[in-house]
Amino acid sequence: MTEPTIYLCDDDEGVRSSIAFLLRQHDLSVVTYASGPELLAAVDAWPAPRRGIFVLDVRMEPLSGLQVHDALISRALDKRMPVLFLSGHGDIPMAVAAMAKGAFSFVEKPYADGALVELMQRALDLEVQWYGRVARHDALLQLISSLSRQQVRLMPLVAAGELNKTIAWKMELSVRTVEEHRRKIFERLNVHSAAELATLLAEARAAGIDIPTSPSAA
Repeated sequence: MTEPTIYLCDDDEGVRSSIAFLLRQHDLSVVTYASGPELLAAVDAWPAPRRGIFVLDVRMEPLSGLQVHDALISRALDKRMPVLFLSGHGDIPMAVAAMAKGAFSFVEKPYADGALVELMQRALDLEVQWYGRVARHDALLQLISSLSRQQVRLMPLVAAGELNKTIAWKMELSVRTVEEHRRKIFERLNVHSAAELATLLAEARAAGIDIPTSPSAA
C-alpha cells in the first residue's frame, strides 16, 4: 500500500501549482488533476484502493467539485479517503451541503498557508484512523470467510460457552462433528477460548460484518 497522498483537483493551474508547491514544502505527497473527469479516470484505473485524501475545488468545469464528490461517494471511496473542498466567496452554502454528505471540511479562498497545511494534516490523520478501521474490518471478514456456513452458524453457541453435546442437540449434529467444527473455528480465527471468540464476534458485528445471533439447524 502506498503512502497517504493528497489528490488535488482544481481547474486553475496557478492554484494547483501553488498549493502543490506549498504542500511539498511540508513533505506531503501530492498528485494534481486539472479536472474532475481526469481525477475520476485516474481513480478508476487504480488496480487497488489507495491511501490519502481528496481536495476538490467547488467550481470546476465540466464537473463541479460537488459532482466529483458524488462520483467518489458512488465508488464508496469517501468511506476510506476524506474529502476536503476549496471554495471561493459565495460557495459556502455548496460547501456546507457537501459536508452534509460526509465531506471532511472546506477552505475558503484566499486561504492562509499555515491553516491550509494544518487542515490537510488533520485530514491525513483522520485517514490513518479510517484506514486502520477498514483494514481491521477486511482482516476480520477474511478470517470469517475462511469458515464454512455451518461453522459460522455454530460460532455464537461456541462463543456463549455452550457444551458440545448441547450444540449438537440444537444443531442436529453429532458431538464429533461439533468438536471438529469447534477445533477449526478456533484454529482459523486464531482464538483459544470461548471468551476470545466472543470478543472477536462482538468486534466483527461492530464493524458491520453480518454474524448470525441465533443459529439454526443445518
